[in-house]
Amino acid sequence: MTGQAEALNRDCRSTLNDRTRSWHNRRFAVLLAVLFLSAGQASLAQQRVQEEDFYPAWAAQARYLQPLLVLDTDSALGRRNLHPKLITLKDMARMHGHLCDGLVTAWVELSAALQMLFPDGVVDRTDVRVVSKNAPCWADGGAWMTGARINQGTLMLDSSVGDGFIVQRISTGNAVRVFLRAGIYPAALAALELSIRARCARGEAVSSAEIDRFERDANESSRKLLNTRPERAITLERIADYHFPDHSQNPLVPRSDTINRDAPRSGAHASGESK
Repeated sequence: MTGQAEALNRDCRSTLNDRTRSWHNRRFAVLLAVLFLSAGQASLAQQRVQEEDFYPAWAAQARYLQPLLVLDTDSALGRRNLHPKLITLKDMARMHGHLCDGLVTAWVELSAALQMLFPDGVVDRTDVRVVSKNAPCWADGGAWMTGARINQGTLMLDSSVGDGFIVQRISTGNAVRVFLRAGIYPAALAALELSIRARCARGEAVSSAEIDRFERDANESSRKLLNTRPERAITLERIADYHFPDHSQNPLVPRSDTINRDAPRSGAHASGESK
């Protein structure tokens, strides 16, 4: 009986030890999962902060920046929406790839032109066509804000319109030309941009400091524009009997917003830190 009792005790102790080890293993696994989850959440939070860095506070807090109410269609079969949706400059910057002075100017100009053509405040994006110059900011702005498309003949590219747009409401034929007032865009900033682009085209080096200075000054110009009453910054002209063009005058040009894609950064930006 003594031997049987000892064997039974050994079995009990072994079972207890196995259960204890199993409990500790499960506890360790749970702790590891919590640690990995916490690290993952922190990583996602950090990624979110870095992602949102593309849209600075000076834009989010701009005094005269307002969203746009638009109507589209519900599906590929094309019934018009029953209710409008809000679109924002931030939405457009995310689509375009960055926020820049050109995109800001396009937003301000097109918002005013569309409000003139749709005085009830809701823009029917199935009823608009646009002429824009062929540049990334302007063409993207023209397409995204108005719903116009090159492949459907509602977005035409013509660099003679300059840094503005011609916008037409299809159903009424009403058309408006919109552009910045003289002196709103700094002449020195325009000269610096032309200088950098010309040297890049010739294969000459452009310093990181120059690119930084252009971006800084362009952001400041954009900040001022978004904090200026639109009627003081732009000119709107109605065009009587406007005939929308049937083809683009400048359909193809090299992409201009990637010319310094691989240029080195200076200072804090060299390590990839946020602006």
